[in-house]
Amino acid sequence: MLLLRSLQFIFLVISVLHFMGRGAQAQSKTLNGVTIDGQTGLPLPYVSIGIKNKPIGTVSDSIGQYSLSHAGTDIDNKDSIFFSAVGYRSVKMDWNSFIAKEKIVKFYQSPQMLEVVNVKAKPGQIKTYGRSNASIIFFPAMYKSIPKYSDEKGREQATILKIDQDVFLRRLSFKINRRTFRKIKFRMNIYSVKAGLPDQSILHKDVVFDVNGTTETRAPRSESIDLRPYHIHIKGQKEIAVSLAILNLEPLPGDSTQATFFIPSFPGPLRSSLYRIKAEAPWQKVSKSYLLVELEASSIKNSKDDTPGNLPDTDAEIIGNTPSLKGLLYGNNQGKRIRVDEGEIYYESYGKGSPLFLLHGNNERINSFREQIEPLSRHFKVIALDTRGQGNSTNNSASPYTYEQFAQDLSVVMDSLSIKKASLLGWSDGGNTALIFALNHPENVEKMVLMGANLFPGPEAIEEDVIEDFKNRRDSLMKLPDPESQNQMRLADLVLKEPHIDDTALQRIAAPVLVVAGEFDVVKKQHTMLIHSLIKNSRLEIIPGGDHYAPLKDPKVFNKIVLDCLVPGNSLE
Repeated sequence: MLLLRSLQFIFLVISVLHFMGRGAQAQSKTLNGVTIDGQTGLPLPYVSIGIKNKPIGTVSDSIGQYSLSHAGTDIDNKDSIFFSAVGYRSVKMDWNSFIAKEKIVKFYQSPQMLEVVNVKAKPGQIKTYGRSNASIIFFPAMYKSIPKYSDEKGREQATILKIDQDVFLRRLSFKINRRTFRKIKFRMNIYSVKAGLPDQSILHKDVVFDVNGTTETRAPRSESIDLRPYHIHIKGQKEIAVSLAILNLEPLPGDSTQATFFIPSFPGPLRSSLYRIKAEAPWQKVSKSYLLVELEASSIKNSKDDTPGNLPDTDAEIIGNTPSLKGLLYGNNQGKRIRVDEGEIYYESYGKGSPLFLLHGNNERINSFREQIEPLSRHFKVIALDTRGQGNSTNNSASPYTYEQFAQDLSVVMDSLSIKKASLLGWSDGGNTALIFALNHPENVEKMVLMGANLFPGPEAIEEDVIEDFKNRRDSLMKLPDPESQNQMRLADLVLKEPHIDDTALQRIAAPVLVVAGEFDVVKKQHTMLIHSLIKNSRLEIIPGGDHYAPLKDPKVFNKIVLDCLVPGNSLE
């Protein structure tokens, strides 16, 4: 019966390859094939495929079929292609041999290296290595530079853990961002470590599992996988690399966000996480990044230099004691939420004193004020908001965004916090919101600082190339139906169509106002001067050599200008 099934499968494989080969002639950058068990002739699923030291590869599917896409200039004749499957000997071929042969790749099981043992852990022997939870999480910026044309299959994240030298694995736990997919199939792998990088796989049982996504807007959540059925015994290793690789991804209907990785990190100053784009691509280190992956194990014998997996201090203490990481705290620091019409506003508070609200720009978040929060919090109770539909704030409406809506959200937040009067620091879109709030609620404004604000859209106010960039962005997103793309489209449209602030209305603003812009701001200088001329109790500051991002690029100069305006006892004269 097994022989009959094998013959049937081989016949199916030849038929599929014939059909796929005809398609490959029309598209020469895709090579199709099948991976099979050389002993049984049956399909071998989820085989990792990659060109050595290059970000090119794929993973075979549940019936062993694969499609390897590449640009003709990406691979030369000296390159090697590797096929690897947990529990099987790897297959290596030079590129010329591979493209000349039939693309049926056979695998044969490798000798068992790990013992298969059932152990009941005694009390006190169960330990954890690594961590799967943190109050402050982030996705490293370098993930954004990964080419979007490279599909997700084979992408791998890893962390190196010190372990006891004789352990049986019980459970894998990890944090995952579920918001951008319907389902992901993952493979857990464990490698030996050489020169600080994952080296050889030491598993001989394939640990493959599915994680379901969600359309709900919420922070990354924890996932747990029972490893006891796999009987994984690791002996003689002082440290291991634990990885999670994407085997297949089912996106949400119409999704176009193409997130590169899904396991977040904690900003640990003494740790590095790792990633690679494909199975044979070089490992890349991400400094100051503690990947949120944890193993629970039964430890048979403790090593002499046993190092607990969990960090000794609280998350906030670790960040606070590391100046280079301190800015990562803002926007992810266990803030609070206030319900507004069809949404929630996320905010964080720092310092004591009279209230000062920070309002960020278009498609930004609290963290954009990372150079301002600490120095300002020495003098004020700083309340930093994520604007509706941005950062950690939510928006449940599909209506176009307006600055009037943002200003109304600010009013609700102030009422909820029982704040009668506050100063406002608004940057870009945040400055537009501050102006409209001051017109609608003059009694609630102490002082205002406006950085790069504008009264109306269009080339009279904003540089033409910036307008074109937003038009192109809006148009590219307009036909994409997924919620995130539509949200981004509405934010781009806001810049192109809003605000519409009446010139004469500005003359009613009685609160002291500091109007700021960079010398090379995207808001034209004459427009910034117009705002200053229309607000009678205002002062103008143009930062020499600065641009629209002066709060981040030249924070010392910007912060001094702001404090000179806002600190009690200082006047605008």
